[in-house]
Amino acid sequence: MEIKVIENINKDLFNINNNNNMPAFALSINGIYYQISGFNNSGNEYIYYGEYSPNKAVNLAVSFINNVSYKILISIYEICSKLKADINEINIFHEKNIKGGKSFETLEKSLNLPGNLIDFIDKKDIPLKTVSLITSQQEHIINFIAEHIKYNDFSMQGFRKYVEKVCDFKEIIPKNYSADFTFPDTRSKSHIEIDEKYAELINNFKNIKINNLDSFESPKLNISFDINSLQDYENILNILEQNKTNIKLFYELLEKYGLK
Repeated sequence: MEIKVIENINKDLFNINNNNNMPAFALSINGIYYQISGFNNSGNEYIYYGEYSPNKAVNLAVSFINNVSYKILISIYEICSKLKADINEINIFHEKNIKGGKSFETLEKSLNLPGNLIDFIDKKDIPLKTVSLITSQQEHIINFIAEHIKYNDFSMQGFRKYVEKVCDFKEIIPKNYSADFTFPDTRSKSHIEIDEKYAELINNFKNIKINNLDSFESPKLNISFDINSLQDYENILNILEQNKTNIKLFYELLEKYGLK
């Protein structure tokens, strides 16, 4: 490495990360200079690493990024495409278990997803399998999903199920987003009854969160609550005690339908 003044340098290609409070590092690829870190630096003096192949240049630049989220991952893929780097030689793809043509095709198609959908995937850490399902859909289906999340917050699990339902009913999804659109109710009688009783149960547990994370594939309920005082704690205990019968009846319902 050496300290080098570089007047003509590409400052944009590798500028994909907000963590820019680093020294200004640079390298060259085929005689063209690229800044790879410290993008807050406004000068023209760099710590110069020398001439690199595209593969090694990408690996070095990515090594300066602390947390590679999905949004950054697809930007890395885009850099590889522009530099004609061999994606099979890029370390971060191995680390993230991105391999095979289908996975890389998903990264490529993700570059064209609506911005708010990419941000949501990034924030919720949506699995690649679900992202692949989204990118395989027609444009109006993708836009429908992107519009829906503007008005509805999902957990990662809830979003996965929503995407699967959209894809199951893609033939009836309108060309333009409609907040009034509802899916046909294809639940069995057992699931309708369980969902209704579950909603009643949640309503009875005031200030106490109750979740089942696998759509009652198992009978496990996650119960959580916040307290700020002993009085809060005693109130929670009272609510739990008052709902013993409701819990008993709910589990009897699950047992009735063979879910317990």
